[in-house]
Amino acid sequence: MILDLSANLETLCRHLTETLPELSHIDSARVLFAVARSRAEGRHGMLARIAPLRFAGGERELTRRRGPWRETYRMPTLNHGGREIHYLITVFVPRFLRLSFAEKLATIIHELYHISAACDGDIRRFPGRTFAHGSSRAGFDRIVARLADAYLKSSPPPDVLAFLHLEETAWQGGALRLTGLRVAVPRAKIVARTRA
Repeated sequence: MILDLSANLETLCRHLTETLPELSHIDSARVLFAVARSRAEGRHGMLARIAPLRFAGGERELTRRRGPWRETYRMPTLNHGGREIHYLITVFVPRFLRLSFAEKLATIIHELYHISAACDGDIRRFPGRTFAHGSSRAGFDRIVARLADAYLKSSPPPDVLAFLHLEETAWQGGALRLTGLRVAVPRAKIVARTRA
């Protein structure tokens, strides 16, 4: 069996954004899913990550002072399939496959919940220093759990969720062959540097 993990995640993303009001602001065409290899054994470590492709407020450029210099950084444009991508979500395999069905779903919702209300390439920013998850990571996780529960209660089509039931043993044993996009995370580049 051959499974395109990127395509399945894209389908799930689209259905999640169509089903959950809390994710309805997301333009799924602006989200790209990639696959990377996790090397360490076990379930601990990074399961997935979201790379926002714009600075705060959706700005393409950021100017900041660094020592005696004033530097301007610009985010490169990532295009895929004729569309500009604002968010790159990478899932790490086989670590992701070691999770339960519920944990896999929660992991994807967690990453999508980071997307800003404007879906402009910036992340959702909470007040305070720990703006990515807010003052309480447990609170963030409770929101994700509530969204996952609401989604499952909506009776999503089984074929949308089927790939979340796949386990590492099928992949390691050769019964499952995974494919997916491999995309390097675009990095901001310095486009101007002057003395402050």
